[in-house]
This record gives sequence, structure tokens and C-alpha cells, in this order.
Amino acid sequence: MNVRTLIEHLSKLDPELMVVVSGYEGGVDEVDLLEPVKLKLNMYTEWYYGKHEEDKDGETQAIKIG
Repeated sequence: MNVRTLIEHLSKLDPELMVVVSGYEGGVDEVDLLEPVKLKLNMYTEWYYGKHEEDKDGETQAIKIG
């Protein structure tokens, strides 16, 4: 998902809604982090890893939400 798509989705919602992310073992946490990162894409195929890896030398710019 890119920022444009995220904005389109969020713009349809009540601006007072809480934003949450999945917790580590269960439950949910409020979003409290927006951090620019660089990524190396498609580093992992195992189901228990995210697909991409943060890397200061990565060529893809992204925003990490946590």
C-alpha cells in the first residue's frame, strides 16, 4: 500500500477513530510511531518474517507505522 491509497481509505473514516496495530502475542496497541525507513524488498519468504528488511542502504523509501 502506498501513502495515496492509505489517505484515500483514511479520509472516508471518522477522524476521531483510534488507530491500532496488532500486538506481539495478541491484543492491539495504539499507533505511536511514524518513522521514515529504507528497505530492501523481498528479502524473506518464510511466513513468520515480514517480506522486506529495514536497511540503511536500502533503495526503497517507506514509512514504518508502529
